[in-house]
Amino acid sequence: MRKGWALDNKEIEKLAALIKAYELEEVELERDGTRVRLCRRKSQDSVTPIYGVMPPTMGFPPQGAVGPISHPQELEAQILTIGSPMVGTFYRAPAPDRPAFVEIGSTIQTNTVVCIIEAMKVLNEIPAEVAGTVVDVLVKDGQAVEYGQSLFKVRPN
Repeated sequence: MRKGWALDNKEIEKLAALIKAYELEEVELERDGTRVRLCRRKSQDSVTPIYGVMPPTMGFPPQGAVGPISHPQELEAQILTIGSPMVGTFYRAPAPDRPAFVEIGSTIQTNTVVCIIEAMKVLNEIPAEVAGTVVDVLVKDGQAVEYGQSLFKVRPN
């Protein structure tokens, strides 16, 4: 890197959050002729679908800036997905006699538990990691899920 320009930890964390939020494989930043590229490590035995990715030449909109939607593709681009972080069995509620963690229309925060995935007899609470409104539940209660499989669709706030 050039003398006088370096990414600080906050900038790196922001870029990592963008990669995660938009399920991007890589992000490239250029400043004063110096280019930095961050790439997500890929698993060799899985393929993760990517939704809502903006072409790299467009960049990212300022936080909170959402313009009018004129095409269905633009509406779909604003939808994020919550993917399964592991292989296991998906459960919408903490117990069979309890209500689901979230429903369509539920407002969630990044730390909101949205489901449980049972793996190797361990119940793992899965946080949303995105803030917004749940617009679709993509799997059924008790269904086996794969790593990276989309579980929920969320419209960000």
